[in-house]
Amino acid sequence: MAKAKKFEFENPLPAADDEDEQTLAAIDEGIKDADAGRVVSAEKVRKLLPQWITESSTRKRR
Repeated sequence: MAKAKKFEFENPLPAADDEDEQTLAAIDEGIKDADAGRVVSAEKVRKLLPQWITESSTRKRR
């Protein structure tokens, strides 16, 4: 089994140079929302997830 890599938060990898402006703007917007407290807790997401996933988005029945 492959060994899991440890995250190095002290030495993060540089951002990819090939990201387009739209992607970078979306990332910046998400960071600003998080900084402003506009977030949803993981617990709430777990409760909402079944509502977000509809039967039409699930695997086709055989």
